[in-house]
Amino acid sequence: PGVARKTANVVLGNAFGIASGVVVDTHVSRLSERLGLSDEKTPEKIERDLAALVPESDWIIFSHLLIAHGRKICQARKPLCGECMLAKLCPSAFTFGVADA
Repeated sequence: PGVARKTANVVLGNAFGIASGVVVDTHVSRLSERLGLSDEKTPEKIERDLAALVPESDWIIFSHLLIAHGRKICQARKPLCGECMLAKLCPSAFTFGVADA
């Protein structure tokens, strides 16, 4: 019994401001793959890759920003690539079931 790594990272980051790791949920996992930030499939390995790319001081906000972007723009089934500020940099832009903007 206890909490898994994602929950621990969320609680430590949000409640105490401690950047213990990059939170990897379904949105962060999806965006990491689409943006070419990680080729890994498991949350632990994705977290390792992201932690190597992002300064520790930004881990908490980085996770929040990716989650928000995944919920609002880079959605799983119909990403809004036409509205995405990262589309020009994204290797996956306009390759999924893109929704009309």
